[in-house]
Amino acid sequence: MSKMVLTTYQVARFCKVHHTTVINWVKEGILKAYTTPGGHRRIKKEDLLVFMKKYNIPMPELLMRKAKRVLVVEDDYDASEEYKEALSGSGFELDFAADGFEAGVQVYRRNPDLILLDFRMPGMDGFQVCEVLGRDMATAKIPIIAVTVLKSDKDVKKMKEHGIKKYFPKPVDPEELLKTIKKILSI
Repeated sequence: MSKMVLTTYQVARFCKVHHTTVINWVKEGILKAYTTPGGHRRIKKEDLLVFMKKYNIPMPELLMRKAKRVLVVEDDYDASEEYKEALSGSGFELDFAADGFEAGVQVYRRNPDLILLDFRMPGMDGFQVCEVLGRDMATAKIPIIAVTVLKSDKDVKKMKEHGIKKYFPKPVDPEELLKTIKKILSI
C-alpha cells in the first residue's frame, strides 16, 4: 500500500514556514523523516499529522482527507511504471494488476475509488472486466477510465457502452490523465 509522502517544501507550505525550518525540525529530531537514496528528506503524512497536532499547528483540510485509491490494470510493465510516476506524487494510494482476473481480485480486496483499465490484455480483457464489475452492485459504480491501444470508433463506442467514464488512446498525456482523474473523483 502506497502512503502519502511529502517533500520538505510541501511540509513547509502546510505549516506556513520556510522549507529550511522544516529541515531544521528534521535535524533536531522533532519531525520524523527519512532520506531517499538521492539524499532528499521525505516526511510521511502520518508523521506530519502527529507533529502538527503535538505543536498545535492548524491542519489543512487537504491533509485530513483520506487518500483516494486508484487501481491501475495494465499488462505492460513499462506503462504501469509510467502511471506510477505520473500519479504517485499526487496523494493517491495506488494498486496494480497485470490482467483482468487480478483486477477483479484487487477490486474486491482493496475497494478502489477509480480504475485505470487497459482493454487489450491476455486472458480476461477490459470488456470482460467491465461486464463482471457492472453486474455487482458493490462495484458497478466504480468509475473506469480506459487507457488502451484500441482506437477504432467501434471499440470506443463499445467501451462507452460498457460504462467507462473517459477514453484515452495510448500513449497518454500524464498531465491530462491526472486532471481527468481529479475531475472524476471531485478533487
